[in-house]
Amino acid sequence: MLLSFCFFISFIHAQEKDTVLDSYFITHDKAEYLQKLAALPCGIKVTDPYTVIIDKLWNFLNAYIPQQKYSDDNYAKESNLQALISVTEGGYGIGAILIDKSGKIIFKGHNSQIQKHRSDLHGEMTLLTNFEEKRSSKKYMNLYVFNPGLTVFSSAEPCPMCFIRLASAGVDTRYCTPGPEDGMVSRVKCLPPSWQELAAKHKFEKGKCSPIMQKLAHLLFYSFLLDNRGPK
Repeated sequence: MLLSFCFFISFIHAQEKDTVLDSYFITHDKAEYLQKLAALPCGIKVTDPYTVIIDKLWNFLNAYIPQQKYSDDNYAKESNLQALISVTEGGYGIGAILIDKSGKIIFKGHNSQIQKHRSDLHGEMTLLTNFEEKRSSKKYMNLYVFNPGLTVFSSAEPCPMCFIRLASAGVDTRYCTPGPEDGMVSRVKCLPPSWQELAAKHKFEKGKCSPIMQKLAHLLFYSFLLDNRGPK
């Protein structure tokens, strides 16, 4: 059964187009969201209850084999898994990982705002804060600034708060899916000149990820539409 499922995923890979239209990355309501979920190769139906949808996403992501022609696909999968952990915990679907200069993943994190009742615990913020509190992080840092060569990979384009934190920490950043409604990478010129200069010292760019990982990252980001979680 697992071999058959993996073969099915490989077949889907072969059918994918390389480009996802920008319009895909805005989802207006639950009905549209469910239609997009059902269009993924995860076996989800628009009539599936919440728990079944989550189980099918887990099964798909765990079985997913990153595509070699997309150099960041493995990082996209790992950040999406972190996003799904947050969704499972009752939080927002955003995950992030920290990568050393050799390409090894050295730390993982996910959005914890709802879980811990903290307005600041976005995915990238949680990743950096938890990592910096570990004694082992000292070899990667010069006081509060990270040593050159470290990269944060996020499932979604950093928001304004996370963008400033990443620039201040001195890490390069790549992300899986754009955030047309709140992403800051495409809005750098909105910052004061001094912050623009700081951000220009580091790379902020969209990763090279497969279309299916991009779509999944977007849908995990908008997973709050399933049960309207968050402040009322």
